[in-house]
Amino acid sequence: MKKFVLILLFLAIFIYGCWQVQPADTTPPKKSMSDIQITACNTAHDADTCDTRLAELGIVLKEDCCEALGKCC
Repeated sequence: MKKFVLILLFLAIFIYGCWQVQPADTTPPKKSMSDIQITACNTAHDADTCDTRLAELGIVLKEDCCEALGKCC
């Protein structure tokens, strides 16, 4: 009986040691933007007012526009 328990214990340790854990996904999720934020980004980019008017409105950050849409960078 002792041999059986030892074999089971050894087998359990062996399986646990060989078990490969998948790495966690560390990429941050993409920010979703509302229609008004997208419009604000596009308008500010077209009017070249990303640094001034976009900041005054406070609807969306310049960095968010750059990250999500590639505008105002």
